Amino acid sequence: MPVYYFHVDNGTFIPDDEGVDLPDLDAARQEAVRAAGEMINESKQSFWEHMTPWIMNVTDGQNRLLFTLQFAAKVPSGDALYIPRRASEGG
Repeated sequence: MPVYYFHVDNGTFIPDDEGVDLPDLDAARQEAVRAAGEMINESKQSFWEHMTPWIMNVTDGQNRLLFTLQFAAKVPSGDALYIPRRASEGG
């Protein structure tokens, strides 16, 4: 089973030295999303105060970059309205 590594930079680089055995790339994608959600949840308020994107680089056993996730919180500095686009406007 291939090993996937989930290296994170959330202002501090956190290398993944152990990796995770997963059956395929789709499983690695699912694990990356799950792990990102867990990290955000565990960070409590610091994620919302950080305002700089967190980056997760996922590599294989040969250190090849397979994909990158970026996640960030953006809080408006004042009053802001969300005006969704209509489906016919594209997106």
